[in-house]
Amino acid sequence: MIEVRALGSLRYAEALAIQQHTHATVTKQAAPGEGVVFVVEHPPVVTMGKRFLPQDMVLSESDLRLRGIDYHHIDRGGSVTVHEPGQAVVYPVVKLDGVKLGVRRFVGCLEDAMIAVCAEYGIASGRDEVNPGVWVGRDKIGAVGIRVKDGVTMHGLAFNVTNSLATFATIIPCGLQGRGVTSLAAQLRCSDRDVGAPLSASSIGLRIAALVVKNISEALNA
Repeated sequence: MIEVRALGSLRYAEALAIQQHTHATVTKQAAPGEGVVFVVEHPPVVTMGKRFLPQDMVLSESDLRLRGIDYHHIDRGGSVTVHEPGQAVVYPVVKLDGVKLGVRRFVGCLEDAMIAVCAEYGIASGRDEVNPGVWVGRDKIGAVGIRVKDGVTMHGLAFNVTNSLATFATIIPCGLQGRGVTSLAAQLRCSDRDVGAPLSASSIGLRIAALVVKNISEALNA
């Protein structure tokens, strides 16, 4: 069983501590395919993964903090990314099954969930052959960065919903020149499509989490 837990808005360090505690529990007690998926929003924060590339930072750590933006160097894959209010962040802490659900297929479960949500709003999105995540044309709408330790995942995905994207100006996202970022709200404004109820990062995050759980279940039962 995979439980979905909504954490509301938390500073990055608080959410990371919850992940780490849950990771230890899932490692000891869970069967393959079991775990917890957290849904959260963060105040503005820049995180640098294991692929440490300081040249992808437009502002230094001290300059970020002067602007009220947190900075963390963490153990997920990838280089630098941003979290900010209005972005749905989903952290699956799940024990993998090395046969039916390996790392590559797990990442596919995350990407497929974001692609499905885009499709629900009439937005065509997909993968890039070289760069992980979910893209609308040349603009990234959803990022993926995970870590697997003792067969259990941490970190996860970030999907831009209503966030301003302003914090992305402090970095070169994924180190890619000439590529941009976008959000669900921005894409809907471009399409002039009426979606009824106002967009909510929390509700979109819960929808993505539910799809992640569904995708994992289908992978394990294939």
